[in-house]
Amino acid sequence: MKKNNLIRVGDAINEFLKQEKLDVKISRFTVKNSWKEIAGEHIASQTLEISFHETTMFLTLKSAALKQELAFNKQQLIDNINRFCGSRLINDIVFK
Repeated sequence: MKKNNLIRVGDAINEFLKQEKLDVKISRFTVKNSWKEIAGEHIASQTLEISFHETTMFLTLKSAALKQELAFNKQQLIDNINRFCGSRLINDIVFK
């Protein structure tokens, strides 16, 4: 009997992305480009820069008051980002 070694193209692409760690890079790019949708108009308009290191996201904001407000809601924002990505992209956010 002949063994079937066929796999779906989508599964092969996903496996390749994971092996090359491109899935994380794509997720980071998506978060940056969809920041208004994730965080809302007000937060997005006050955001100067978004960067990542490992599982930490760094947000540079215009307003000290907004930094403090977001610090109180940090876990909710982390959860929203991870839910948007469909995976655990970040564990922490540092507000600058």
